[in-house]
Amino acid sequence: MKTIIRRGNPLMLAVASACLYSGAAWADGASADPPSVDDSGFTVLSNATNVTRWGLGAGAGIEEAPYKGYGTRFTPIPLIFFENKWVHAFGTSLDLKIGNWNGVSVSLRGKYALGDGYKQSDAPILNGMQDRHGAFWYGPALSWRTAFGTLSGDFLAGGNKGERASIDFGKSFEYGRFSIEPHVGAEWLSSKYVDYYYGVRPSEVRAGRPAYSGKSTFDVSVGARVDYKFTRHQAVIFDVGASRSGSGITDSPLVGKRFTPQARIGYLYQFN
Repeated sequence: MKTIIRRGNPLMLAVASACLYSGAAWADGASADPPSVDDSGFTVLSNATNVTRWGLGAGAGIEEAPYKGYGTRFTPIPLIFFENKWVHAFGTSLDLKIGNWNGVSVSLRGKYALGDGYKQSDAPILNGMQDRHGAFWYGPALSWRTAFGTLSGDFLAGGNKGERASIDFGKSFEYGRFSIEPHVGAEWLSSKYVDYYYGVRPSEVRAGRPAYSGKSTFDVSVGARVDYKFTRHQAVIFDVGASRSGSGITDSPLVGKRFTPQARIGYLYQFN
């Protein structure tokens, strides 16, 4: 099986996005502590103490790409963690905190999707296709922490690459230095998104590759994350699972897989 190594711009990874590859279970690896009742309300009006935490690390993601003949996709992930009263940043995503009410935190999110897109040299089915690139996504996000787990979601736009909306639920269980968090998620992808990444334009039609206009679809994912804390400052994060693509994607002549296994591992050193 061929392995494709993809490299991207190291911006900051999302807190609680959905979809396993960029999902909440991974992104929340250095998440903020649950807000207290005293901190309820708009962040700008809060009297909460502005405590800063930060850390550095590195990670990698491995997944089966859905494109025919693509093989395994490997993506380096920078782990840059920063947290204070106003901001939460981790990896390639940045959240600006708006406020929290009764356990529901609301923020404005920006993130760069590492690993999205392809080059025509990545697989034979993509020969003659124009390269598709990753995008910067932005929009509102929320997270609802309860005794039963955390429900999170966002609605993000990516310019000419369409929109995506996600929802994810996870519950963490602590066992000494270990924590295990099973999680499930679903993501809606707009027709413009599907058309950009999985469509075939008239100029790209070849024998065995007919024209295809993407239509909106849903992906679902399931997995589990395991954290191990060596010390108060050091932790390893391991996330494994699989996603199932909707018919809007699998109907594309470029796609040969409905189910794609995925795994990620990372190391983070938190300085304070």
